[in-house]
Amino acid sequence: MIEELIERYSQYTDSELIQIYNNKSGYTEEAKKALEIVINEKGGIDLIQSRNTANIEKQNEKSKLNEEIKKMYDEGMTINDISMRLSASTLSQEEIDEVVNQRFNFLEEQKNDLTVNSGTIVGSMFGGLLGGIIGGILWGLQMIYSGRMFYIFLLGLIFISYGFIKLLTKKSRNNIAVFIATALSVLFALTLGIYMYDYYGYQGVDKHLE
Repeated sequence: MIEELIERYSQYTDSELIQIYNNKSGYTEEAKKALEIVINEKGGIDLIQSRNTANIEKQNEKSKLNEEIKKMYDEGMTINDISMRLSASTLSQEEIDEVVNQRFNFLEEQKNDLTVNSGTIVGSMFGGLLGGIIGGILWGLQMIYSGRMFYIFLLGLIFISYGFIKLLTKKSRNNIAVFIATALSVLFALTLGIYMYDYYGYQGVDKHLE
């Protein structure tokens, strides 16, 4: 049993070990012993606390850097300009560059996702039409063979329309063109399904039963 506890505690982070250590009075003697062994293997509680404090300081520095990077990005600075202007007492230049690269790339992807260009419009049109036709046929068939509207299937129509539009545009629902095209595609699917039901009527298994 103690071996299992040692193995489990060995996988815990410094923060988790400190939390357990601070509340060890509520643990069994076996658990306390396992905790003591793991803590000693990791250098002792003082070293663990020191390492955890340093990690917290690093995370705080990274959060501040992310805010500064966003401001500089909005001002039109390049990634190299941003890297040269930033500094942090607890981070190496390599760590700063890593934060800059991750944040800058995220902001670039976000900007691209929100941009509406000719490819976005064409992809939204074809994706919306394709999703609307397929969704409309499925919507119509469920009414034709059940004689009812299961509005839970509306979620399915949304996923189908949005899925095809996202596939062709490579952009998310945060893009205004994608959002509008998805809404129009779902409306088209609903209209097509209702038209199919009006045209073919109910075709369920009990249609000809007396």
